[in-house]
Amino acid sequence: MTSVHHLQARGIRVALDADQGQLALFEVARGTRRIAPFARVPWADGDDPTRLPPDAPPHLHRMSGDFFCAPFCTDDVEGGPFHGWTANAAWTMLSHQTLLDGVEARFRLSYPVAGAVVEKVWRLRDDHPFLYQRHEFHGGTRAVPVAHHAMVDLRTGGRLAFSPRLWAESPGRALEPGRSLLAYPARSTDLAAFPGLQGPVDLTRLPIGRRHEDFVMLVDDPAQTLGWATALRPAMGDVALLIKRVAQLPQTMLWMSNGGRDAAPWCGQHVGVLGIEDACALAGEGWAAAITPNRLTAQGIATALDLTASPVVAVASVIGALPTEAVDPLHLVAEARQVRLSDGTMAPFDAAWLD
Repeated sequence: MTSVHHLQARGIRVALDADQGQLALFEVARGTRRIAPFARVPWADGDDPTRLPPDAPPHLHRMSGDFFCAPFCTDDVEGGPFHGWTANAAWTMLSHQTLLDGVEARFRLSYPVAGAVVEKVWRLRDDHPFLYQRHEFHGGTRAVPVAHHAMVDLRTGGRLAFSPRLWAESPGRALEPGRSLLAYPARSTDLAAFPGLQGPVDLTRLPIGRRHEDFVMLVDDPAQTLGWATALRPAMGDVALLIKRVAQLPQTMLWMSNGGRDAAPWCGQHVGVLGIEDACALAGEGWAAAITPNRLTAQGIATALDLTASPVVAVASVIGALPTEAVDPLHLVAEARQVRLSDGTMAPFDAAWLD
């Protein structure tokens, strides 16, 4: 039986699938609107036990919303499951407290990661359209690549915007050879003209094509303090928002999953999903590659968190959503107590969470 913990504050409600650390529900209320832009795999609520192969990692069973990966991608150091125990093992609630302006809950992972005890903190504030998240590593014996794995439902199309990035690059090989539209490997400083197999591809306007699976890594400009991404859904009248501290999560992975995987459990039915995965990692190259000298660390860009740097190493992030009538990509300004979008929309925001 699935273990689900619900949290609610004025104007927002979320739920944690504690079996695997998944954001199972995210909904912002604004007037009569209910905004829920994050995706859930189509088989998550099915009753076919044969849909998933026996060797499928647990996180695939009900993959939804957002989840924290430690390590991000392959665990070729400790031999754990793909995306780490943080996305594949149970979390136990330690506390759930009502605050003057919202609610906060703390959870503990049932497995150690790199010798560390991992705790998850979720906070909701009244009238804030955001889920404030923090993951704390208590102790730890080595560095580990990490990422949030947010998934936005873009079946009706989307327009993307990002804080300044130095470049975008695709890995050495495609996720699904023969089912990709981008060139591998490739690199571009222009997100609107990334090298594709049939000419430049605009990565800011989705979908980029039909029945494909593609992946790129965006590298943040380290001159920025806060990094952000917006995924506008014009047909739905809303926008998904992701905000991070660049020094903690200096990359963003874009996973474009649009019916390009035929094997179970995907069965060609996972369509219109964009993973916006804020990370401190080396693309999809795994734990071992991320903690050894590489092309990014040679430029002073971290690809793993050093868990030995402090008794407690914490990673904070913020995800949210707002209604909007915009049709053009939305830029974001994060101030101490509010965010402002380029269409004039404003919302309360706690920038101190990311300190």
